[in-house]
Amino acid sequence: MKRLAADFGDAYSVTNWANRRTMASKRKSTKRRPSRPGSLLSPESTGGIVAGVGMDFQLRYAACHLPLWLNQGEFHQLLFEGTGDIDVRFSGEPTSSRKHIQVKDHEVTLSELKSVLEQFWRIETSMPGVYQSFTLASPSLAAACRPVEAALARFRGAKPFYDDVPQALSATEHDLAARLDRAKLQKYADFLRSKVSFEIGHGDLRHDDRAVDLFIARLLEHPDFADKVRAMVAPAFAEVIRAISARRGVVIDRSEFEQILQASVRTGGAESPGVTVWIQNWTNESFDRPADYVLDWSSHFDRSTRHVPSAETWNDKLLPELHALQKKISSDRRERLIRFRGKCALTTGFAVGATFPTVGGWVFEVPQPPSPEHWRSDAVATTPYQLQTEILDGVSDGGELVLALNIKGDGREDVRRYVATTNIRPKLYAFVAPPAQGAQAIRGSEDACAFALGLRNVLGELLKKHRPTRTHIFFFGPLALSIFVGQQLTSVGAVQLYEYQDPGYIPSCALRT
Repeated sequence: MKRLAADFGDAYSVTNWANRRTMASKRKSTKRRPSRPGSLLSPESTGGIVAGVGMDFQLRYAACHLPLWLNQGEFHQLLFEGTGDIDVRFSGEPTSSRKHIQVKDHEVTLSELKSVLEQFWRIETSMPGVYQSFTLASPSLAAACRPVEAALARFRGAKPFYDDVPQALSATEHDLAARLDRAKLQKYADFLRSKVSFEIGHGDLRHDDRAVDLFIARLLEHPDFADKVRAMVAPAFAEVIRAISARRGVVIDRSEFEQILQASVRTGGAESPGVTVWIQNWTNESFDRPADYVLDWSSHFDRSTRHVPSAETWNDKLLPELHALQKKISSDRRERLIRFRGKCALTTGFAVGATFPTVGGWVFEVPQPPSPEHWRSDAVATTPYQLQTEILDGVSDGGELVLALNIKGDGREDVRRYVATTNIRPKLYAFVAPPAQGAQAIRGSEDACAFALGLRNVLGELLKKHRPTRTHIFFFGPLALSIFVGQQLTSVGAVQLYEYQDPGYIPSCALRT
């Protein structure tokens, strides 16, 4: 049985107060000049490129709408993070048209709506006639915004029917104006009526598995892929996400998207293209597939004594080698499917997953005996899937989180005994398990993906609510699942992994997510 623990370090260091004053005085003399409205170098235009706030949601929106745009013969180009979130260009005669889309991953309040409309208006006035429409897309609108959205939709829906007698809509226009006045949006009245629209109800785009379902359903409606089956088109989602993410602020032509889809959609029973990576830990052996890349770390491990590398070896040698491998594969190959082979420590699994995260479009295929099928990290997650979560208080002056993942069995006592022997000061303990524990608790790829996605949500809520200074994760489960979980450890701070050494643990590598 394999066990592992991980530790999130402090995210920020304390800067000397005097140094901060010196830096502040220097900044006064180098004040940045404001950018012009509508400039592609303005803070509004570059915010997503620099910070990546809400980027997962925006990427899923763009990827899931790509099949719809491709089904429109006029679709020409996509500019992700151009003047804002998403710009779409359609070819036409005599000129092309452009659509600007702002994507929010939450319910939009009235004050935020005003801010978005002001940004739309600035683009419109600084680039007159360039954009034919502006769209705000979000899961929902706050109650104060809904009357405006409903009135606009009603007015636009009826307008084509009365195009020869426009006076028929005079009363409707009067009521629409009244609603805009109550919302203090009268400044944008003409602009709203002529160019602004809303797309509401994108809550599913918060989740990878539901976004994949939506992408597949829409892609199968495209004539070029209508005769394919789900398993053939599923890999295309990760490739589209990767392409859009890698080209932020750069135009992507329709022809490029078509090439990406044709290359990534499987044909017939043909095997999808991928990269085979061997990593040697406990053994040094050959596997069923020739390696494209090899990391041989076996000299640092000894199965008989369960000797593993020291924390210094992990951090100073092995992790840099892993990061260098990721950069090499990214530059050498277009494939983002990694066929992983190796009998490895669980630290290696977590480190590999975190180095090749899901958000980067990476997909893993991993043998996981005794399962006859290799596990894939892009499988459709089991649903419904209810994790068992138990929260216990730690010490009164604690500021850290201890998170134990009990898949193969109950390791709660081992974890608490170990923590008691260290200087870890847990604010709380969280014990997470699948619906049933044991050797067959994770039945295959679908369960593994469901567990990894569910855990990401649980951890996110714990970090948001309790804001621990560190999080220690203890893992008691299969190697393939450690890779899948590692792929979900993005934007969760510094992670310190541990290897199990009966009767305790020793620190291994430190990850920064």
